[in-house]
Parts: sequence; structure tokens; C-alpha cells
Amino acid sequence: MALPDSILLSGNLKLLEQRLQGREVYAVLDDKVKEPRLTGLFRPDHIFRIEAGEAAKRMATVEALAAKLLAAGADRDALLLGIGGGTTTDLTGLLAALYQRGVACALVPTTLLAQVDAAIGGKNGVNLEGYKNMLGTFRAPEFIYICPPLAEGADDRGGIAEMLKTFLLCDAAAYARAVVHFSAPLPRCAAERLSLIRRAVEIKSNLVEEDFLDEGPRHLLNLGHTFGHAIEKCTQGAVTHGDAVAMGIILAAETAVRLGEAEPALVERLKRDFTACGLPTESPLPREALIEAVAKDKKSREGAVRFVLPVAIGRVMVQPLKPEELR
Repeated sequence: MALPDSILLSGNLKLLEQRLQGREVYAVLDDKVKEPRLTGLFRPDHIFRIEAGEAAKRMATVEALAAKLLAAGADRDALLLGIGGGTTTDLTGLLAALYQRGVACALVPTTLLAQVDAAIGGKNGVNLEGYKNMLGTFRAPEFIYICPPLAEGADDRGGIAEMLKTFLLCDAAAYARAVVHFSAPLPRCAAERLSLIRRAVEIKSNLVEEDFLDEGPRHLLNLGHTFGHAIEKCTQGAVTHGDAVAMGIILAAETAVRLGEAEPALVERLKRDFTACGLPTESPLPREALIEAVAKDKKSREGAVRFVLPVAIGRVMVQPLKPEELR
């Protein structure tokens, strides 16, 4: 399995500079991006800063950015470059899809979470009334530039959770390697980190290519997210996305055990592995609150929500459940 041509995995920023030559680039950066080698690539009046994190992920931010593009004279030939974490890549993709009915877009994810998940797959969106990604589009960026060193020093927990989730779908060997790598003390092997990122991106890209509009096999990527999004909603963002996904995977595994589809030892192993990697395993919410929030999940069909449940390391199943069945 190889990376798509649209995904560039390199530690050399010169490659990015070459891809931008001759383009009218407008960069959307979140406020955590300080790397001067990046900011120096753009005209100061073509750099638009936004707040990092879920609080900025709303239509008001998209409208404010669109107004800045209009004032700067951006036309249909513009290239919007989103540089930052998952909020920034999601917002930039949606902005590019809407501004003048669509302009080119490229992404430079600067967190591990964005590099292995958020920036990959062409899903763009913002939240609505506290519910995740209720407004959005499917639209692939022109290219994604993944530079692992850009994420060094950032909080990796969200990326670790998403990476373990991806490997739980179909690659038990990569899952075991990732647990060893992320439970090791710092500094960790840069070559192994690069290898794990590549493998995670390969798996997700393959599912996206097979099912771009999320109507079938791509559902598997929602492992941990149905419960996870409910936890985020009920805690009003106090629990981060990565932590919520980790908790959600454990809840999904417990559900599989109760349905007789997995052995209790699976839950025990996942809790042990996640704890070793610094991830939480226990939801802080009462289950009734979770069930109520899950019932409003955007993946609900005919009153049932499609749950992705781990049944073994490297193997999952999809099970629709109505709230009363889940209860």
C-alpha cells in the first residue's frame, strides 16, 4: 500500500516551498503555529490567524475569514493553505469550498492528530449547537503536506488515540508497535514515529479512496467517535477530542463484550495499553446522558446509530443500535 500522490510526507520544507511557487497563496494559521520557516513563506497581509481549538470551529469564523479574503482581493485563482491542527484544516477546507463557490485548497497539519486523521479524507466542517461537524462538505484538498517535525513538542494524546484507533481496524502488528513507541519515555525514535504516521495515513487514505462520501467502508473510521462525540458534547469541550475518542473506544469494546462479540480480555488489554500511552479509559459521564447525546448523532439512520465495535485487536464490526437497545 502506498501513499496517494496528493499526500506529501517529508521533513524538508523546501518541498512545500516548491509546490507554492507561482501561486497566489492565502494562509490560514492557528495561533499555535510559530514556526518562522512557515510564516516566512507568505506575504504578511496574506496571513490570517485564527484561534486553535473547538471554540473557533463555527460558521462565524468561516464568515470572518471570507470577509478578510474579499478585502484582500482573493479571486477564483487563489490557493487557501490551512496550517495548524484539526480545527484549522477543517475550517480552511470548508472556507475553500464556499468562497466564490470554490477555490483551491491545500493543508499543512502541524499536530499529530491532524497529520494522521483530521487533515486526511476531504471532510470539512464546523460544529453547530455543540454537535460535532453538523455543517460541512466533502471536498478533497489539492495536496496535504505532512512534516512530522512540525508536530514535535505539541500534545500528542489526540494523535495517539486516533493512530491506535486506525490500527485497531486492521493492523494488529502496527497497533502493538504504536503501543511500544508511545509508552516509551521521551525522546522517542523519530524513524519509528515517521513509519507509524505513514502506516496510519495509508490505512485511512485507502478507506477514503474506496468510499469518499462515507457511505460504506469508511464508517469504520468512526470507531470510538460515536461515544466520543457524545462525551465532548456533554462536557462542552472540557474533554478533548483525543481523550473522548480513547474513552469512546473503551465504551465500544465494552458494548461488544455485552453483545457477546468480544472477550472481556479485550477490554482489559485496551485499558492497559491506553493507560501506558497516557490516554484516559473511563468516561466521566452517567450513561443515560451519553445515550441521550448518542441518539442525536449525525450518523443515525431510522432511529438507530451505527456503532463500530472492536471485536479483537485488528478487527471490528458495525452494529446498528437504537437507544433502547444501547440502554
